[in-house]
Amino acid sequence: MMAIADSSGRALLVNPTPGLLGTLSPAYIEGPSTFRLDLNVLKRVKIREKIDFQFTANFIDALNTPQWGNPNTDINSVNFGRITGASGNRIIVLEARVNF
Repeated sequence: MMAIADSSGRALLVNPTPGLLGTLSPAYIEGPSTFRLDLNVLKRVKIREKIDFQFTANFIDALNTPQWGNPNTDINSVNFGRITGASGNRIIVLEARVNF
């Protein structure tokens, strides 16, 4: 039986006995919040009366901020409570089109 204790020795998290459910909900230990900035820039230029050129640039996660994963909630793991993964990357999409 594994347990996590505080500095005074009080048990904070304990594995339930086999066959019983524990009292800690899976969402109790949550990861850090996320922040992502998406931008969209559009420019239209009129070529003739019924024809125009349109340029669009989409920036997904423009600041390239890492999105940290949730901590490991398996009390039997050596990585319990640690965040071991991150995701997220900047994506830039450029688009040009002629409308007529």
